[in-house]
Amino acid sequence: MTDGTGERPRKEPPVHHQMVAGAHLRQGWDAMGTLLSAMLVFGLPAWWISEATGQVWVLPVALVLGMAAAIFSIWVRYSDRGL
Repeated sequence: MTDGTGERPRKEPPVHHQMVAGAHLRQGWDAMGTLLSAMLVFGLPAWWISEATGQVWVLPVALVLGMAAAIFSIWVRYSDRGL
């Protein structure tokens, strides 16, 4: 069956093929990478500042802020409507 142009319309691959290929796992690994990178981006400079100034509260506060930013980023990226 053609669509009038002489070419066959492309069919979507079956769900089984998508699952076998691991297409459904990509979003989970992307979210995990976002969380881990937030810990590094916020945690390493905070650890350095904490060691340099002797203020022990800087590291936990920065890690909490980093996780909040990462969760917000994941929410905006993967939600249907955004915020």
